[in-house]
Amino acid sequence: MALPTRAETQSDDPAVRERAERITRRAANGIIDQVAELGDLGLIRSTTVEVRLHRASPLFKLYILNGEEVFYGFYPVVERTVSVKGEPMAIYDLMGKDVPLFHYAVTDDDASHGTQFVEASKQWFDSVWSTIAYRYEA
Repeated sequence: MALPTRAETQSDDPAVRERAERITRRAANGIIDQVAELGDLGLIRSTTVEVRLHRASPLFKLYILNGEEVFYGFYPVVERTVSVKGEPMAIYDLMGKDVPLFHYAVTDDDASHGTQFVEASKQWFDSVWSTIAYRYEA
């Protein structure tokens, strides 16, 4: 991945990559646990979860709801100091927790900006899911 990367060298660093992989695992496992909990609590009849990962840098956040709405936001690249194996290290990182999300929705007009954006987002997602994404095993 191009990001995150060590700021000093702007090159791949195994320790930085390991940190990113640990954060990704934590997020993926959280999703899996939350979906299972909905079933355990009886809030929904049954649950299944399939998480897939890819090796491209995550440059944006994309939520597709029921194939009819999209929330989309860009991750800005920032330089920040993080703890890597207990030592401070300056890295270029992607910050996504507080990014504004833009809303798009399908309308009755197939030529509307919202409808086109939702359709393009679904096509992009499906293309990644069916090509470069690989199954995540918790």
